[in-house]
Amino acid sequence: MRRFLRRSRWRPGTTETLIAVLVVAFTAFIAGGGIYNIIDKPPTIIGFSGGYVAVRGLRDEQTLMESALSMLFLILTFIGLLTSYRSTRVVYDMRRASMTLFLGIALIALGLSGSFYLLSLKQMVLRQLGY
Repeated sequence: MRRFLRRSRWRPGTTETLIAVLVVAFTAFIAGGGIYNIIDKPPTIIGFSGGYVAVRGLRDEQTLMESALSMLFLILTFIGLLTSYRSTRVVYDMRRASMTLFLGIALIALGLSGSFYLLSLKQMVLRQLGY
C-alpha cells in the first residue's frame, strides 16, 4: 500500500483544488442559467426563414446555446483572474511573469467582452421587438 501511495500523483493540495474547481463550475452553472435549462428544457437554436438564431430576444427566455456561451465566458473570466493572480507569484522570472499576466488580462478581456456582446445582442433583439 505504501508503494502505491508513493507512486500515485495524489498530492496534499489536490482535494482543495478539486473543491475549488467544483465550486467555480457550480457557480458558472448557476449564473449561466443551468437550473433554467434543466427545468424548462429550452431549444438549442431557433430556426427562422432567414437562418438560425442562438440568442432569443425575450427577456424571460434563453436558448441552450446562449446559456452555454454565458457559462463559458464566466469561466474564461475566472481563469483570467486566476492566471493574473498566479503571475504575481513568479517573481524570479520577469519574462514568464509578464507573459502570464498578459495571458490573464487577455482571458479577462475575452470573457467580459463576450458577456457584454451577448447582452448587447439580447438588447438589440428587444429593441427590434419594441420592448
